[in-house]
Amino acid sequence: MPDLLLEIGTEELPPHDIAPALEQLAEGTRAAFAALRIDAGPLRTYGAPRRLALVCTGVASRQRPMVREVRGPAARAAFDAEGHPTQAAIGFARGQGIPVERLQTREVEGKRYAVAVVKEGGRSSAQVLPEALAAVVVRLSFSKTMRWGDGDARFARPIRWIVALLGRAVLRVEVAGVQAGRTTRGHRTLGGGPRPVPGAQAYARVLKSCGVIVDSGERRRVIVVQATTLAKQVAGMPVLDPLLLHELVMGTEHPQVLRGAFDREFLALPGPVLVTVMQHHQKYFAVEDGRRQLLPYFLAVRDGDDRHLATVRQGHEWVLRARLADARFFFQEDHRRRLEDYLPRLDGLLLQAQLGTMAEKTRRLVTLSRHVSGLLLLDGRSTEALLRAATLSKADLVTKMVGEFPELQGVIGQIYAELDGEPPEVARAIGEHYRPTRSDDAAPKTQVGALLGLVDKVDTLVGVIGVGLVPTGSQDPYGLRRAAQGIVEIIQMLRLRIPLRALAEAAAAGYGRTWGPEVIDVLVDFVRQRLRAVLIDQGIRYDLVDAALAVSGDDLLAAAGRAQALSAFAVRPEFVRLYVAYDRASRILSTEAAPHVDPEKFEVPAEHRLHEAAMRVSSRVRAAIASGDYLLAMEELMPLTEPVDRIFDDVLIMAPQPAVRANRLALLRLAVDVFRLVADFSKVVAGDDQPRTANGERHARITKRVQAAR
Repeated sequence: MPDLLLEIGTEELPPHDIAPALEQLAEGTRAAFAALRIDAGPLRTYGAPRRLALVCTGVASRQRPMVREVRGPAARAAFDAEGHPTQAAIGFARGQGIPVERLQTREVEGKRYAVAVVKEGGRSSAQVLPEALAAVVVRLSFSKTMRWGDGDARFARPIRWIVALLGRAVLRVEVAGVQAGRTTRGHRTLGGGPRPVPGAQAYARVLKSCGVIVDSGERRRVIVVQATTLAKQVAGMPVLDPLLLHELVMGTEHPQVLRGAFDREFLALPGPVLVTVMQHHQKYFAVEDGRRQLLPYFLAVRDGDDRHLATVRQGHEWVLRARLADARFFFQEDHRRRLEDYLPRLDGLLLQAQLGTMAEKTRRLVTLSRHVSGLLLLDGRSTEALLRAATLSKADLVTKMVGEFPELQGVIGQIYAELDGEPPEVARAIGEHYRPTRSDDAAPKTQVGALLGLVDKVDTLVGVIGVGLVPTGSQDPYGLRRAAQGIVEIIQMLRLRIPLRALAEAAAAGYGRTWGPEVIDVLVDFVRQRLRAVLIDQGIRYDLVDAALAVSGDDLLAAAGRAQALSAFAVRPEFVRLYVAYDRASRILSTEAAPHVDPEKFEVPAEHRLHEAAMRVSSRVRAAIASGDYLLAMEELMPLTEPVDRIFDDVLIMAPQPAVRANRLALLRLAVDVFRLVADFSKVVAGDDQPRTANGERHARITKRVQAAR
């Protein structure tokens, strides 16, 4: 069984596009194998600035044969009374390419049909793979694409060569007018000439011989080891920011780390300023000592070898010195006045064309913070800190430092507030309220910072949604998804039982617009969908998340608690009984049910027993929910299962007497409503359709008793 190699050679790709493209490449190739009935072994991807590649071992040389059954005309039309084929059967058989004598009959949904059993032999993998692989490459999506030359093909960067090998044979893959061969290209400066690749297993070795470390994991190890070694030489350790490390791994084909230095006088600048200049602007790693204090060194990564490092180091040091000198000037200029002195300038800073200025936003944040303080009954000290932090939260946006280094918004506000002598909780809240700002960022840690972040994000969501700028697809210029995620994380962190709808309505009132309730509906649904994604990412089955969300309204904390309790309870054997009881009771409900249960109309003890159980269990479930113990609420539902089962055994629910029937249906509805206090069990997926968890294993399956009970 030969191995497959596919390499798409390009101009330098944006680093952030490489990993998603490799994931798509792997998924698309696996799907192509499945669709073509080609067995294949493990698949591995490789990515670097000038190439996207995959190697798949053990690819079958031919497709698996396939037997398919095609239903034709009804048997009575296909065969006459003596069983001889009619013209309908003859024509059907001819269309399927088989002799009419090979037609069979099958019973489908109570009717008999003529059926053609067609056996298709497998074609050579070398024949069917080229077109499929070309389609996989064409379907790759990127944050931005471009056209080049005279063609209409679009890709992140122009495609310059393709390598496509099955074993030692070249596959005839063509993309954007480029024909596949066996020739790859090396590093631009360390060996960029064409190099033939004999086969997939030699791919990494051939590239290494011409200066390319094609395995991103190996490039990461090279950077980490070299950076750590160089930092230790000056009694330090590298500050390896994960996002910067990933960018440098994906932005180099042969990484080489070098250490540079800067004047110690720049250490007088706040640490976050130094780190931002190095990481965000120069793509350098900072170096710190054992006490987490910055040292006057940096670590840069070049794409090349160790030749002429002294010259390269000198160039980096010159550039960094100029950037740090600018930062020092801006810092000194800004600190000539207090942070609150910058507030009047916010009148000239536009938030968004339809949403007014940052000064107006600041006033809304103060008002909304006061509203939240009242809802949560904050003490006087916390309320004062929250209002002061809201007042100063956007002042740093008009400082010179943030104007030059926008990544420092909030951070500089905290630093300047501390220098001005503001209370620590106020300063820290200013620095925290933007969080999370990226995927690996944590939510605010302090109560005041979290609450300020909450009102800031709700205000942004209401305004942007109100003017019709809901994000579509992958585009989210106003960061609404990140804001929604922040709201979810803050509410869970502080355990806030705060109605999202009421908070959004208060935020909308601050804009002074006549937005209809649909704006609030969109916001609530938008945040609920973000909560859904977060819970699923935590490993909770999607159907259990949906069951929890369906009965939680706009209470995000309750929805999360219900989903987590359902997930924990779903693996217990008792969950089967609970689901079966709900399923039996809910499936028979109809509009014939009476508005209320009338115990005077009960005819058998099973009705009294279910009524008493429903009332007793309802009280206990409500108490558990009020305390936030949703797992206990699930357990409190269990006493309902036996009375529900018993009433189906002892009573004819659909009694011929209309009044009795309506009362019994009302009794079942009462039981179902108790279940729905915890979750909407109708959204739980049972049996063979049950979804898989993230690690691919099934949860405890609701077994044949579910089908039997139905």
